[in-house]
Amino acid sequence: MQPKPIRALSRGLAVLAALNRHGAASVVTLARETGLSRATVYRIMQTLLEEDYVARGTSEDRFILRLRVRELSEGFEDEHWISTVAKPALVALTARILWPSDLATLEGTRMIIRDTTHRIAPFSIDRGMVGRRIPPLTSTLGIAYLAFAPEAERRALLRLLAASDDPLDAMARDTAGVARLLSATRRRGYGIRPGGQPPWPHTASIGVPIRVGGRVLGTINAVWMARVLGKEEGIRQCLGPLQETAQEIEAGLAAGMG
Repeated sequence: MQPKPIRALSRGLAVLAALNRHGAASVVTLARETGLSRATVYRIMQTLLEEDYVARGTSEDRFILRLRVRELSEGFEDEHWISTVAKPALVALTARILWPSDLATLEGTRMIIRDTTHRIAPFSIDRGMVGRRIPPLTSTLGIAYLAFAPEAERRALLRLLAASDDPLDAMARDTAGVARLLSATRRRGYGIRPGGQPPWPHTASIGVPIRVGGRVLGTINAVWMARVLGKEEGIRQCLGPLQETAQEIEAGLAAGMG
């Protein structure tokens, strides 16, 4: 006699698979994708929380995978280090500088904001940053990525951007100008976006890479209101703590991979 499948386990795996596809998702999204009721998904997520397979994201109704899912599969995606290594460091950074910080990774030809402290930063005026897709040459997150990425990857990405018909990528066709920008970024060790520039003219920011084993896994920034702090004062207040935070994340990642 063939044993009957355990439906509860099947449902839990379906929810876990759906969350893995999204990276971060709400109960509403997971219920819609799996066809399960919200109440069922809530119970499953509570179980996964207690077993340490998931964590709450940047808002109470969103969930993200934790590193423990590596025990289940080698298919664990690099981005999930964000919840266990990077997020606590970003929260601590914001507690020091009071300004918000974002973390982004590259997806295709866009930087995707994966986590942010805008919600908890005392001096933040922006919300809803998670999930935003940013052209690399319009933000310090992208400029820091391009400047410090391995040369072959940088060249390939710049070729794709130069071939794009998106006006926000047009700068990539100025090869000499981009080369000067990225060279200056590498020399100083960080990217900078002064106030008054799109896409957020009301803010200024600096950004640095997160590097492990020769790869740039992502970038983090510090953002301040341009009418409150000038460029030099913003750098003075934020650069040291931002660089220390990047080093802390890199050390945590290196320890986890060892």
